[in-house]
Amino acid sequence: MNVYHCGELAVIFPPGRDLAEKIQEMGMDANDLAARMGYTPKAVNDILQGNVRIVSEVAFLLEMVTNIPSSYWLRRQVSYDEYLIREKVKASLGNQPLWKKSFPAEACARNWIEKAPEGKSKTETTANEVHTLLKFFAVGTPQAWDRYYKDARLKVAFRISLAEVKDPYAMSMWIRRGEILSDEDPMEPQDHKAVRKKLKQHLPEIIDFAAANKALPESAKDITYNTPEADVVDDCMTGLAELCRKIGIRILFVQNFKTAPVHGMYRWYKDVPTIQLHDRFKSREAMWHTFFHELAHVLYHGKKGICLQNVDITHHHPEKEEEANCFAQKCMAEAGFVDG
Repeated sequence: MNVYHCGELAVIFPPGRDLAEKIQEMGMDANDLAARMGYTPKAVNDILQGNVRIVSEVAFLLEMVTNIPSSYWLRRQVSYDEYLIREKVKASLGNQPLWKKSFPAEACARNWIEKAPEGKSKTETTANEVHTLLKFFAVGTPQAWDRYYKDARLKVAFRISLAEVKDPYAMSMWIRRGEILSDEDPMEPQDHKAVRKKLKQHLPEIIDFAAANKALPESAKDITYNTPEADVVDDCMTGLAELCRKIGIRILFVQNFKTAPVHGMYRWYKDVPTIQLHDRFKSREAMWHTFFHELAHVLYHGKKGICLQNVDITHHHPEKEEEANCFAQKCMAEAGFVDG
Protein backbone atom coordinates (compact mmCIF):
# COMPACT_ATOMS: atom_id res chain seq x y z
CA MET A 1 0.00 0.00 0.00
CA ASN A 2 1.32 3.44 -0.92
CA VAL A 3 1.93 5.84 1.97
CA TYR A 4 1.56 9.53 1.19
CA HIS A 5 3.33 12.18 3.26
CA CYS A 6 3.19 15.97 3.25
CA GLY A 7 6.73 17.14 2.55
CA GLU A 8 7.95 20.24 4.41
CA LEU A 9 8.66 22.11 1.17
CA ALA A 10 5.32 21.16 -0.32
CA VAL A 11 3.31 23.27 2.10
CA ILE A 12 4.29 26.50 0.33
CA PHE A 13 2.07 25.40 -2.55
CA PRO A 14 -1.66 24.70 -2.40
CA PRO A 15 -2.75 21.05 -2.47
CA GLY A 16 -4.25 21.71 -5.89
CA ARG A 17 -0.73 21.57 -7.29
CA ASP A 18 -0.36 17.97 -6.08
CA LEU A 19 -3.74 17.19 -7.57
CA ALA A 20 -2.78 18.68 -10.94
CA GLU A 21 0.34 16.50 -11.05
CA LYS A 22 -1.66 13.42 -10.10
CA ILE A 23 -4.36 13.80 -12.75
CA GLN A 24 -1.70 14.50 -15.37
CA GLU A 25 -0.02 11.26 -14.30
CA MET A 26 -3.40 9.53 -14.68
CA GLY A 27 -3.87 10.99 -18.17
CA MET A 28 -6.82 13.17 -17.16
CA ASP A 29 -7.55 16.88 -17.43
CA ALA A 30 -9.69 19.16 -15.27
CA ASN A 31 -12.83 18.38 -17.26
CA ASP A 32 -12.34 14.65 -16.77
CA LEU A 33 -11.81 15.13 -13.05
CA ALA A 34 -14.89 17.33 -12.80
CA ALA A 35 -17.02 14.70 -14.49
CA ARG A 36 -15.72 11.93 -12.22
CA MET A 37 -16.30 14.00 -9.06
CA GLY A 38 -19.69 15.29 -10.13
CA TYR A 39 -18.48 18.90 -9.93
CA THR A 40 -18.47 21.69 -12.49
CA PRO A 41 -15.19 22.38 -14.34
CA LYS A 42 -15.06 25.81 -12.64
CA ALA A 43 -15.27 24.23 -9.18
CA VAL A 44 -12.45 21.82 -10.02
CA ASN A 45 -10.34 24.63 -11.48
CA ASP A 46 -10.79 26.58 -8.23
CA ILE A 47 -9.47 23.54 -6.34
CA LEU A 48 -6.51 23.18 -8.71
CA GLN A 49 -5.67 26.90 -8.44
CA GLY A 50 -5.93 26.87 -4.64
CA ASN A 51 -8.80 29.35 -4.67
CA VAL A 52 -10.92 27.14 -2.41
CA ARG A 53 -10.02 24.87 0.48
CA ILE A 54 -10.20 21.09 0.27
CA VAL A 55 -12.87 20.08 2.78
CA SER A 56 -13.92 16.60 3.90
CA GLU A 57 -16.38 16.00 1.04
CA VAL A 58 -13.82 17.02 -1.60
CA ALA A 59 -11.11 14.91 0.04
CA PHE A 60 -13.40 11.87 0.03
CA LEU A 61 -14.21 12.29 -3.67
CA LEU A 62 -10.54 12.77 -4.51
CA GLU A 63 -9.75 9.53 -2.70
CA MET A 64 -12.32 7.73 -4.85
CA VAL A 65 -10.88 9.17 -8.08
CA THR A 66 -7.12 9.23 -7.37
CA ASN A 67 -6.83 6.40 -4.83
CA ILE A 68 -4.91 8.77 -2.56
CA PRO A 69 -6.41 8.70 0.98
CA SER A 70 -8.68 11.55 1.97
CA SER A 71 -6.54 12.01 5.09
CA TYR A 72 -3.63 13.03 2.86
CA TRP A 73 -5.62 15.76 1.12
CA LEU A 74 -6.97 17.07 4.42
CA ARG A 75 -3.52 17.12 6.07
CA ARG A 76 -2.11 18.76 2.98
CA GLN A 77 -4.73 21.50 3.18
CA VAL A 78 -4.09 22.02 6.90
CA SER A 79 -0.34 22.28 6.27
CA TYR A 80 -0.89 24.85 3.55
CA ASP A 81 -3.31 26.81 5.74
CA GLU A 82 -0.71 26.86 8.50
CA TYR A 83 1.90 28.12 6.05
CA LEU A 84 -0.40 30.95 4.93
CA ILE A 85 -1.22 32.06 8.47
CA ARG A 86 2.45 31.95 9.48
CA GLU A 87 3.34 34.13 6.51
CA LYS A 88 0.53 36.53 7.39
CA VAL A 89 1.66 36.72 11.01
CA LYS A 90 5.30 37.10 9.97
CA ALA A 91 4.37 40.05 7.76
CA SER A 92 2.50 41.73 10.62
CA LEU A 93 5.32 41.07 13.11
CA GLY A 94 7.83 42.62 10.74
CA ASN A 95 6.00 45.91 11.22
CA GLN A 96 6.65 45.95 14.98
CA PRO A 97 10.25 47.26 15.28
CA LEU A 98 9.37 49.79 18.00
CA TRP A 99 7.64 47.16 20.15
CA LYS A 100 10.63 44.87 19.85
CA LYS A 101 13.07 47.65 20.75
CA SER A 102 11.07 48.43 23.90
CA PHE A 103 12.44 45.32 25.62
CA PRO A 104 15.92 45.14 27.20
CA ALA A 105 18.46 43.87 24.67
CA GLU A 106 20.46 42.12 27.40
CA ALA A 107 17.71 39.51 27.83
CA CYS A 108 19.25 37.70 24.87
CA ALA A 109 22.74 37.86 26.39
CA ARG A 110 21.31 36.35 29.59
CA ASN A 111 19.91 33.48 27.48
CA TRP A 112 16.39 34.28 28.62
CA ILE A 113 15.26 34.27 25.01
CA GLU A 114 16.59 32.50 21.95
CA LYS A 115 18.70 34.44 19.48
CA ALA A 116 16.45 35.11 16.51
CA PRO A 117 17.71 33.89 13.13
CA GLU A 118 18.76 36.50 10.60
CA GLY A 119 16.16 37.06 7.90
CA LYS A 120 16.59 37.77 4.22
CA SER A 121 15.53 41.34 4.91
CA LYS A 122 15.43 43.77 7.82
CA THR A 123 11.67 43.26 8.07
CA GLU A 124 12.04 39.49 8.23
CA THR A 125 14.74 39.78 10.91
CA THR A 126 12.42 42.02 12.95
CA ALA A 127 9.62 39.48 12.52
CA ASN A 128 11.90 36.70 13.80
CA GLU A 129 12.94 38.78 16.81
CA VAL A 130 9.34 39.66 17.66
CA HIS A 131 8.42 35.99 17.31
CA THR A 132 11.03 34.95 19.90
CA LEU A 133 9.69 37.57 22.31
CA LEU A 134 6.14 36.34 21.87
CA LYS A 135 7.27 32.77 22.56
CA PHE A 136 9.04 33.96 25.71
CA PHE A 137 5.86 35.59 26.99
CA ALA A 138 3.61 32.80 25.67
CA VAL A 139 1.33 35.29 23.92
CA GLY A 140 0.20 35.35 20.32
CA THR A 141 0.64 39.00 19.33
CA PRO A 142 2.09 42.28 20.64
CA GLN A 143 -1.50 43.44 21.14
CA ALA A 144 -2.15 40.40 23.33
CA TRP A 145 0.94 41.33 25.38
CA ASP A 146 -0.48 44.83 25.87
CA ARG A 147 -3.84 43.49 26.97
CA TYR A 148 -2.27 41.03 29.41
CA TYR A 149 0.43 43.11 31.04
CA LYS A 150 -0.82 46.68 30.68
CA ASP A 151 -4.58 46.37 30.49
CA ALA A 152 -7.18 44.00 31.85
CA ARG A 153 -5.79 40.50 32.33
CA LEU A 154 -3.00 41.10 34.87
CA LYS A 155 -5.17 43.62 36.66
CA VAL A 156 -8.03 41.15 37.01
CA ALA A 157 -5.79 38.30 38.13
CA PHE A 158 -3.41 40.18 40.42
CA ARG A 159 -4.90 43.66 40.95
CA ILE A 160 -2.03 45.52 39.31
CA SER A 161 -1.31 46.90 35.87
CA LEU A 162 2.22 47.40 34.61
CA ALA A 163 0.98 50.49 32.79
CA GLU A 164 1.81 52.29 36.05
CA VAL A 165 5.44 51.13 35.99
CA LYS A 166 8.20 53.29 34.50
CA ASP A 167 9.40 50.47 32.23
CA PRO A 168 6.63 47.86 31.91
CA TYR A 169 8.58 46.00 29.22
CA ALA A 170 11.58 45.25 31.43
CA MET A 171 9.34 44.55 34.41
CA SER A 172 7.23 42.09 32.45
CA MET A 173 10.38 40.22 31.39
CA TRP A 174 11.48 39.90 35.01
CA ILE A 175 8.07 38.61 36.06
CA ARG A 176 7.88 36.19 33.13
CA ARG A 177 11.39 34.87 33.80
CA GLY A 178 10.22 33.84 37.26
CA GLU A 179 7.26 32.00 35.77
CA ILE A 180 9.52 30.09 33.40
CA LEU A 181 11.89 29.09 36.21
CA SER A 182 8.90 27.99 38.29
CA ASP A 183 7.59 25.84 35.46
CA GLU A 184 11.00 24.21 35.05
CA ASP A 185 10.98 23.14 38.71
CA PRO A 186 7.31 22.57 39.62
CA MET A 187 5.98 22.17 43.16
CA GLU A 188 2.80 20.58 44.44
CA PRO A 189 -0.15 22.99 44.88
CA GLN A 190 -0.24 24.41 48.40
CA ASP A 191 -3.02 25.15 50.86
CA HIS A 192 -2.77 28.71 52.15
CA LYS A 193 -3.71 27.89 55.76
CA ALA A 194 -1.30 24.95 55.86
CA VAL A 195 1.55 27.10 54.54
CA ARG A 196 0.85 29.80 57.12
CA LYS A 197 0.87 27.22 59.89
CA LYS A 198 4.20 25.74 58.74
CA LEU A 199 5.67 29.21 58.30
CA LYS A 200 4.83 30.17 61.87
CA GLN A 201 6.46 26.95 63.08
CA HIS A 202 9.63 27.42 61.02
CA LEU A 203 9.98 31.19 61.30
CA PRO A 204 12.53 30.98 64.18
CA GLU A 205 14.61 28.63 62.01
CA ILE A 206 14.52 31.10 59.12
CA ILE A 207 15.54 33.98 61.40
CA ASP A 208 18.42 31.90 62.78
CA PHE A 209 19.49 31.17 59.21
CA ALA A 210 19.49 34.90 58.46
CA ALA A 211 21.53 35.58 61.60
CA ALA A 212 24.12 33.06 60.43
CA ASN A 213 24.32 34.63 56.97
CA LYS A 214 24.71 38.36 57.49
CA ALA A 215 27.58 39.01 55.12
CA LEU A 216 28.04 38.56 51.41
CA PRO A 217 30.64 35.95 50.45
CA GLU A 218 34.06 37.09 49.28
CA SER A 219 33.20 35.99 45.76
CA ALA A 220 30.45 38.62 45.61
CA LYS A 221 33.11 41.28 45.02
CA ASP A 222 33.64 39.87 41.53
CA ILE A 223 29.96 39.94 40.59
CA THR A 224 28.98 42.56 38.03
CA TYR A 225 25.82 43.42 36.13
CA ASN A 226 26.93 41.08 33.34
CA THR A 227 27.80 38.09 35.53
CA PRO A 228 25.69 35.06 34.48
CA GLU A 229 22.86 34.17 36.84
CA ALA A 230 24.28 30.71 37.50
CA ASP A 231 27.46 32.29 38.90
CA VAL A 232 25.60 34.59 41.29
CA VAL A 233 23.51 32.26 43.43
CA ASP A 234 25.56 31.31 46.51
CA ASP A 235 25.16 28.85 49.39
CA CYS A 236 23.05 31.26 51.43
CA MET A 237 20.57 31.81 48.61
CA THR A 238 20.41 28.10 47.86
CA GLY A 239 19.95 27.28 51.54
CA LEU A 240 17.14 29.80 51.90
CA ALA A 241 15.35 28.35 48.87
CA GLU A 242 15.63 24.82 50.26
CA LEU A 243 14.45 25.88 53.71
CA CYS A 244 11.39 27.64 52.34
CA ARG A 245 10.58 24.84 49.92
CA LYS A 246 10.07 22.51 52.90
CA ILE A 247 7.42 24.94 54.12
CA GLY A 248 5.75 25.08 50.73
CA ILE A 249 7.11 28.45 49.57
CA ARG A 250 9.05 28.85 46.34
CA ILE A 251 12.03 31.22 46.36
CA LEU A 252 13.44 32.52 43.08
CA PHE A 253 16.47 34.70 42.43
CA VAL A 254 16.20 36.62 39.17
CA GLN A 255 18.37 39.51 38.02
CA ASN A 256 16.45 42.71 37.45
CA PHE A 257 17.09 45.42 34.84
CA LYS A 258 18.52 48.89 35.32
CA THR A 259 15.31 50.42 34.02
CA ALA A 260 13.20 48.25 36.31
CA PRO A 261 15.22 47.90 39.54
CA VAL A 262 12.67 45.74 41.34
CA HIS A 263 14.01 44.11 44.53
CA GLY A 264 11.30 41.59 45.28
CA MET A 265 7.87 40.26 44.46
CA TYR A 266 5.28 38.12 46.20
CA ARG A 267 2.54 36.26 44.37
CA TRP A 268 0.80 32.92 44.20
CA TYR A 269 1.81 31.21 40.97
CA LYS A 270 -0.06 28.04 40.04
CA ASP A 271 -1.19 27.59 43.65
CA VAL A 272 2.29 27.97 45.11
CA PRO A 273 3.28 31.04 47.20
CA THR A 274 6.27 32.48 45.38
CA ILE A 275 8.82 35.04 46.50
CA GLN A 276 10.99 36.35 43.67
CA LEU A 277 14.07 38.34 44.63
CA HIS A 278 16.71 40.27 42.73
CA ASP A 279 19.82 38.10 42.66
CA ARG A 280 22.57 40.64 43.32
CA PHE A 281 21.85 42.90 46.27
CA LYS A 282 24.72 45.14 47.32
CA SER A 283 24.39 43.89 50.88
CA ARG A 284 23.00 40.79 52.54
CA GLU A 285 21.03 43.04 54.86
CA ALA A 286 19.09 44.48 51.92
CA MET A 287 18.32 40.99 50.67
CA TRP A 288 17.06 39.81 54.04
CA HIS A 289 14.88 42.87 54.58
CA THR A 290 13.27 42.41 51.17
CA PHE A 291 12.80 38.70 51.81
CA PHE A 292 11.13 39.20 55.20
CA HIS A 293 8.91 41.91 53.73
CA GLU A 294 7.65 39.50 51.07
CA LEU A 295 7.38 36.72 53.65
CA ALA A 296 4.97 38.88 55.61
CA HIS A 297 2.63 38.91 52.63
CA VAL A 298 2.62 35.10 52.67
CA LEU A 299 1.90 35.05 56.38
CA TYR A 300 -0.69 37.81 56.67
CA HIS A 301 -2.20 38.52 53.28
CA GLY A 302 -4.25 36.77 50.62
CA LYS A 303 -3.50 34.85 47.46
CA LYS A 304 -4.97 37.47 45.15
CA GLY A 305 -2.40 40.08 44.25
CA ILE A 306 1.19 40.84 43.32
CA CYS A 307 3.37 42.84 45.69
CA LEU A 308 6.42 44.53 44.16
CA GLN A 309 9.28 46.12 46.10
CA ASN A 310 11.44 49.07 45.01
CA VAL A 311 8.98 49.85 42.22
CA ASP A 312 7.06 53.10 41.79
CA ILE A 313 3.57 51.64 41.63
CA THR A 314 0.32 52.43 43.40
CA HIS A 315 -0.41 50.05 46.26
CA HIS A 316 -4.15 49.74 46.69
CA HIS A 317 -3.68 48.55 50.27
CA PRO A 318 -0.85 50.67 51.78
CA GLU A 319 -1.71 49.30 55.23
CA LYS A 320 -0.55 45.86 54.05
CA GLU A 321 2.78 47.31 52.94
CA GLU A 322 3.19 48.99 56.30
CA GLU A 323 2.38 45.72 58.07
CA ALA A 324 4.95 43.92 55.91
CA ASN A 325 7.58 46.55 56.71
CA CYS A 326 6.96 46.23 60.45
CA PHE A 327 7.22 42.45 60.23
CA ALA A 328 10.48 42.71 58.27
CA GLN A 329 11.99 45.12 60.81
CA LYS A 330 11.02 42.82 63.67
CA CYS A 331 12.59 39.77 61.99
CA MET A 332 15.73 41.74 61.11
CA ALA A 333 16.13 42.85 64.71
CA GLU A 334 15.72 39.27 65.95
CA ALA A 335 18.35 38.16 63.44
CA GLY A 336 20.79 40.66 64.90
CA PHE A 337 20.83 43.32 62.22
CA VAL A 338 21.51 46.53 64.11
CA ASP A 339 19.15 48.82 62.20
CA GLY A 340 16.32 46.24 62.15
